Amino acid sequence: MKLADRYILSELVGPLFLAAVGFGLFMLANIVFLLVDQIVTKQVPWMAVIEMLGLRIPAILVLTFPVAMLFATLLGLGRLVADHEIIAMRTSGISFLRLTYPILGLAILLVFLTFLTNEKISPWATHRSETIIREILLRQAIPPVEPNVFIHGPNNTVYYVGALDKPNRMLYHVMIYEGSGSLYPRMTVADRAEYDGTHFHLYKGSIHQYAPGGLTQYESSFDEMVVPVAINPELFTTSDKSSFEMSATELRKQIGVLKASGIETRVMDTDYYFKYSLPFGCLVAGLIGIPLGVRFPRGGRFISIASGVFLLFIYYCLFSVSRALGTVGLLSPWIAAWLPNLLLGGFGIFFLWREELIR
Repeated sequence: MKLADRYILSELVGPLFLAAVGFGLFMLANIVFLLVDQIVTKQVPWMAVIEMLGLRIPAILVLTFPVAMLFATLLGLGRLVADHEIIAMRTSGISFLRLTYPILGLAILLVFLTFLTNEKISPWATHRSETIIREILLRQAIPPVEPNVFIHGPNNTVYYVGALDKPNRMLYHVMIYEGSGSLYPRMTVADRAEYDGTHFHLYKGSIHQYAPGGLTQYESSFDEMVVPVAINPELFTTSDKSSFEMSATELRKQIGVLKASGIETRVMDTDYYFKYSLPFGCLVAGLIGIPLGVRFPRGGRFISIASGVFLLFIYYCLFSVSRALGTVGLLSPWIAAWLPNLLLGGFGIFFLWREELIR
């Protein structure tokens, strides 16, 4: 069987490589097409364009591997079936299910490779690529501030920040509303503040103590005041990266920080689970490709490939729809992320089981 395994794998390696390269080049060409006006009109150096495209490759590979796995399975198995080599192996006493082991093993290997790429390489490369697009192609600096930031702290305390200068760790137009701990609420406002991780250093502000009916009971001003931080200061320094520019570890950390302060993280939760479910598209592609690859032994390779492409289209459409349903709360984030794999994977396992019974 080791010889048969190697022989089957040898039929898959060529189509796998060609499909990955072909689909990857198509996606790179699509990026160039979308940005060609900016590249030409703003006379962007070609080295910057080449760097940007090179940095896009890891993210493209994450989407390319499932497609490549499907085409490799369809073409490789289709050739073996058309030349009756599968029948020859079966007559030697090898079960059809056993013949699928090298294909599924390759799919599982691609799952791990895709996950490592998506976790270790793609986030950094995507962030760097987006930076080039913003700063060089679009001539836009990365926004240094995030206005109107509201953070809920313990004891019914609300922190408001009008603007945030992350590099200098400065807060502007700060308000601290304390709803408990005293008989009536107290509000502290300041033009600006610095934070050191444990305290806010407030400058040019005032303190307002309120009485029943909303009347001011006490008021005083100050030039500088230090107050303890009752929340995680990382809330004010959360990354300005998108979910696609962060690894699962970074995204989980940011979700934890935001949830601790009562901020809704449904969109980020969904993207977090997708980081784990997306690599399994390679295994789903293998499960779908095996029954389709052996279904049309003579002259039906085009039909099997067309059917595979259609199912892959459905698969990615399901991903888009499922993610949308997860972000709006109609599905839980975990179900939204894994539903396409469960549906298409179950479809592939069912027809694989049928082929085993037939053959």
